[in-house]
Amino acid sequence: MKTVCMCGSFRHYDEMVALRDVLLASGTTCEWPTSEGRRNPTTMTDEEARAAILVHLERMDRADLILVYNEDGYLGSSVVMEIGYAYARRRPIYTIAPISDPFLRGLVTGVVSAEEFLRLARA
Repeated sequence: MKTVCMCGSFRHYDEMVALRDVLLASGTTCEWPTSEGRRNPTTMTDEEARAAILVHLERMDRADLILVYNEDGYLGSSVVMEIGYAYARRRPIYTIAPISDPFLRGLVTGVVSAEEFLRLARA
């Protein structure tokens, strides 16, 4: 089993949690989203926001696979940074929707459905 870390906009948080639950039920370790409640980033101080992203980068370092949950094709600036980080750390990066930006698209290992990703994570 692989360890997975999801990256995505908080607008898809509920969908990411649902997929995390499926991954966990299949025996896959999922670094994020975690079972602890999320915090609204707009209420964080700069120090808290910095600490939160550093913790997330550490989670990405522990993962074997990165899944970018971009259901509607949306990539926020934090997710774009996370794609670059994952690529630099040589992590396979999968998205669930195509990325239109040709520079970012070149960093992605593949575009997969949630079901296909589950198969990859179980392999």
